[in-house]
Parts: sequence; structure tokens; C-alpha cells
Amino acid sequence: MDQSVQQRPLISDRVTVNGTVTPLALLADGRLWWSEGIQRCLSVEKEVLGFVSSGSYIKIKTLVEVRDGCCTTGAPGRLVQNDVVFQPSSEETHRLWCEKLREFIDSLGRPKRLFVFVNPFGGKKSALKIFADQVKPLLEAAQIHITVQVCVALYSSETEHQLHAKEVAHSLDITKYDGIVCVSGDGILVE
Repeated sequence: MDQSVQQRPLISDRVTVNGTVTPLALLADGRLWWSEGIQRCLSVEKEVLGFVSSGSYIKIKTLVEVRDGCCTTGAPGRLVQNDVVFQPSSEETHRLWCEKLREFIDSLGRPKRLFVFVNPFGGKKSALKIFADQVKPLLEAAQIHITVQVCVALYSSETEHQLHAKEVAHSLDITKYDGIVCVSGDGILVE
């Protein structure tokens, strides 16, 4: 028997995934295990960003590594956001799934509030696009509250003034945040 199903689950239930009724378990080591014709497994710590409950469904937001081709050993794959949607068997198990998933994700000590500096002219003038297209969607999927400060071109003719990010950082009440993120070239970090 597979080692995954021998572990003690924090919760398990027969759920519907993509129209198929299958057992789903959240194991004590933080793996979600189910079968969709083949056995599937997700590491909550490494691959699950968060989850949302909508009606009778639970949508698990993931970031998984995808490799192309059949001979992909050694080379890292690309990261792709993917949602796994399932429907628990009852309202009570739906509530329990939400509770257990939230407890496990909270136990990981992930940040809940971040302050984000974005320099639109940093990183070869692509920082704003990188933030909007790549960073922000991941933070939102992980249900992290963000405060964004766009630092207008720290070293361009449009600059508010040099060391603006440093002034903002000094005036910041850091007790309101779990961390500071910079999306930029090296300008903001130098400040």
C-alpha cells in the first residue's frame, strides 16, 4: 500500500474532483493526497499558496513545477499556477476542510502582510510589469495583504527625489508588516 495513505490524516473525506468521487486526505506531514485515475499529491508547504471557499466548493491555489518532455532530469521546470477544485461530501466536512487547511497553512508561519516597493524604472524598466503580471497574482493567491509604494524612477529625470524609498522606509510603522519586498533593479536595495 502507498506510504501516503498509511500516514494518519488530519482530515480525509470522499470528495468530488473534476466530476470524479475520490478519497482526499490532508496528511500530518502536510501532503494533500487523492486519486484522479492516478495518485496525486501536493505539498502544502511547497506547492499550495492558499485556498478559497465558494459555495460548496474549495479551490486550492497552487504553484507547481511543470517539466516539458520525457527526459527532464536535472533541469528545473517552469512554475505554473494551477487550481485544484473539490467538493466535500457535506456542509460539515466542507467546514472541517476549511478549518484544517487554514490551521495547517497558518502553522507554516507565512507572512500575512507585506509592504512592497516597486520602482517602475528598475530591472531594465520591467519591474512594474513583473510585479503586476507575476508577483502580485501570487501574493493575492496566497491571501497576503499588500501595501504598494511605487517609487517614481529613483534615478531618472522623473524622480520624486533620490533616496525617496529610504525616507518611506524610515517613516514606515514596521510593526504593521511581516516583511518588505522590493521589485526593482538594485536601486531600492542600495538605498
